[in-house]
Amino acid sequence: MMKIAVIGGSVGNLTAAICLAREGIDVSIYEKRDYIGGKLRMVQIQGYDFEIGPTMITAPEIIEQFIASTGRDIKDYMQIRSVRHHTQNIFPQLNSFFLSTDQAFMRKQLERLDPVGASNYDDFLAEITRMKQAFEELLTLSPLVSWRQLLMPPARSAYLTLKPFETIEHFVRRYFTNEEVIASFTRYASYNGIAPNEAPAMFIIHAYDELINGVYYVAGGNLRLVRVLQQIAKEEGIRYYTGKEVTKIHVDEQAIEGVCINDELSLEADAVLMSVEDFKAQPQLFADDLTEVPYVPATQPTKTAACVMLVALNTHTQIYHHHVIYSNDRIREFEMLKRGEMPDDPTVYLYNPAFSEQERFLRGDALLIFANMPYTTDEQRVEKMKQRIYDKLAEVGLKVGDYLVTDQLWSPAQLTTMFDQYRQEGQMKKITQFLLNPILKDHQIKSLYFTGMHAHPSAGIAAAIANGERVAKRMINELVAKKNGYG
Repeated sequence: MMKIAVIGGSVGNLTAAICLAREGIDVSIYEKRDYIGGKLRMVQIQGYDFEIGPTMITAPEIIEQFIASTGRDIKDYMQIRSVRHHTQNIFPQLNSFFLSTDQAFMRKQLERLDPVGASNYDDFLAEITRMKQAFEELLTLSPLVSWRQLLMPPARSAYLTLKPFETIEHFVRRYFTNEEVIASFTRYASYNGIAPNEAPAMFIIHAYDELINGVYYVAGGNLRLVRVLQQIAKEEGIRYYTGKEVTKIHVDEQAIEGVCINDELSLEADAVLMSVEDFKAQPQLFADDLTEVPYVPATQPTKTAACVMLVALNTHTQIYHHHVIYSNDRIREFEMLKRGEMPDDPTVYLYNPAFSEQERFLRGDALLIFANMPYTTDEQRVEKMKQRIYDKLAEVGLKVGDYLVTDQLWSPAQLTTMFDQYRQEGQMKKITQFLLNPILKDHQIKSLYFTGMHAHPSAGIAAAIANGERVAKRMINELVAKKNGYG
């Protein structure tokens, strides 16, 4: 029986493993941490549950279809609920603009704030729909490794539809005139640490998910999805281990022979599946067995990083499911970030799952708060940023300090260590950086496969599942062909 070693227990890897196991392949998952789920995890502090990782689910049909493809009914495992008015944007003059899937509600807001935008809204939705469809079309093609492929059929038409020579700021201004509305629709770039006047227009496809397809969450917490995938994996005969780090991949004549666990135990494997982030961060996995170390793009902290705060309150506030408090001057904010300076007036992003599931948070809100800041290991700078975040919330009437039970802050350096990932999104300012997969061209190891190849702006839980399915399909086709003597 063919054996595949999967490095890491992320959602995409779990999905791929399930697909492979259902084809009769022997699959084992090795996770170096003490939990399965990748970036999705739960942190408990003084009796409060904090959800870490993707804070919203879009395209729930992808999740439902995947569960159905395994012969199961999603209703037997979990419930996915929608959030109609999902994001409240608050501006310096305390003006409020909600993002919602209710199009009549959106038009009513725009008629008040931006009459020009209201008249353009249908055209805006139609254009982002075309861009979303073009992006999905590119994903159906064989992995792209050269920009020249983007200029040739069948990729050319879809590529041009994604506005490769336009920024998201320029794109949004073609439809809207109110600065607060513009800020709300360009936050898909700023949330990822890129100034809107530098980010590709392609970032706007995230608006399709939020305004047309809808925003959802899993009842009981999004981590529930990981537990469901774990259960299905177990039922399909997949073995998964925590606290087991793959420290070496054995290669002979550029073909995978096995993996070494914790520098102690070597196990046979015919193929390896891992995330592209892990591959970039750990070229030493292969170095001893190869005459030439695989090409790996540079991975190092960028100037624009982030900090995260976990804040427990003894009451339920009016903080929305998703809440954004904007800087008075977002252009100046990013200029400071690019210079490595602490923004004196940061934009603050909040996630409050208790807003939608108050019955699950009986003690009070468990807030996940996020803000862009320079990469630093200086604890004093981080503490200063923490105070600026609290000050920013107080400016708009969210005096969470009055109800504070406890808080915990994760610095940029801590986030890098905890999640083994640098803020590479902050470097991605060209559309080709999202669409091309140079690693597929440059790596020389046979039967090595990657999840997470597309770091695109709509990446999330459903996107990870779709990616896992695509990779598994490719693996099955190639490995079966090789087994039959055709590869």
